[in-house]
Amino acid sequence: MLGEGEAIVYNINKDYRIVKLKGNKCSLFFKNKQNQLLASLEGCQDIFSNILVANDIELTSLEKGYLLSFIRAKKYSISKEVAEVLEVSIIRYMDGREEYLSEKQLKRRIANGIDFASVYVGKLNSYSISIPRDGKDCSYNLSNAGVAKVVVEENCNINIDLRDNKSIESLVVGERFSGTINLSRSTIESIFVANNCQCNMHITDSKKCFNLQIADIYSGNLNISNSCMYALNIGYYSYADIVLTNNIIKKEIIVDDSFRGKLYASNQNVETIKIGSDCKGKIKINNHSSYIGIGKVIVGDDFAGNLNLVGDDSVISLEVGRKNKGNIDASFAENLHKLKIGKYYSGNTVLNNSSIENIVVAYGASGNIDIKNCKNLKLIEATIDNSLVVDADIPPCDIKTINGTIYYSYGHDYEMLSNVPLYKKIYRNIYNRFM
Repeated sequence: MLGEGEAIVYNINKDYRIVKLKGNKCSLFFKNKQNQLLASLEGCQDIFSNILVANDIELTSLEKGYLLSFIRAKKYSISKEVAEVLEVSIIRYMDGREEYLSEKQLKRRIANGIDFASVYVGKLNSYSISIPRDGKDCSYNLSNAGVAKVVVEENCNINIDLRDNKSIESLVVGERFSGTINLSRSTIESIFVANNCQCNMHITDSKKCFNLQIADIYSGNLNISNSCMYALNIGYYSYADIVLTNNIIKKEIIVDDSFRGKLYASNQNVETIKIGSDCKGKIKINNHSSYIGIGKVIVGDDFAGNLNLVGDDSVISLEVGRKNKGNIDASFAENLHKLKIGKYYSGNTVLNNSSIENIVVAYGASGNIDIKNCKNLKLIEATIDNSLVVDADIPPCDIKTINGTIYYSYGHDYEMLSNVPLYKKIYRNIYNRFM
């Protein structure tokens, strides 16, 4: 090191040097032997936040290496933007230490496992990378990583940021994962999350249509908006909070048995949502168009949760399986035409002010159905031995019994009401009101 006038000059070798002006702690100037400026580093307090390459001439790999070696030797810190230009990655540990790694060094470090740190990838080109099992308290920023496939092995407690990644195609997450994953504006095409994962996943503005399959016992927050999916499948016994907004799903949404979480679906363009058996979760569907939305909702047996379709404009058909004892509110559902309820129904269903036309209730029902101000109602079909209680403000105009099934036809003629057979409970309140 030697001083020249107002500058301090660090000679890297006979071909390159770094100049630092006296009294200026915020800039370094990287020059060649002809004293030509190649790049300047700008920042304060030994932290360089920006690098300007002179005349937009890209530094060679050798020049980048010289500059990085100097930064390491002087224990300076650099920002993500500087790391990208120098084509290095940053590992910042919780104790304050920092490492600046070449692509080869980074691959080796990831393979060996990184804990209690944050990793920013400035450059990484590989078909796939694998994050070893049992990773703890590490955040990976892979937005600039040139990888097609990311595999996270079992029992990792980490965060993964793949936002704006233009290379990623596939993500596989192993069992017992705990952490967050952000795939917004990425080119992801396939996502698989294994069993027993507590994962907060965020996907906004996907660049491609993707498949998302989440296995059993999933918890966390799943937020997907303004994206395209081929299909969404969530496994058994999920506790997740799921928010789906303004998405196109080409096949269907399936939530498997024993759902215990919350599902909110707003403005989904998908034909069918299927909810498995033994659901005790809360489901709200709210679409604002009769042309684009959810056509059919199917709920399995032993439903004991809450299904809210209030004000929905797209669902045409609702089908609920056996032993339904849950609560369904489809008030003001403007496009709901058909409701089918399986055997042994004992729940509560509200259809007031909806466009319901046909209701089919199977054997053994003892629940409640409210159908006030349902001007499009045409037919209710129920077996003769039901104990169903229906609260309505219009009577049936015609009643027929065929092979143990009663058909209640609706209109404005009340004279047939007095001929109701010994079907004592269903429509008892209608009979008392109008006769």
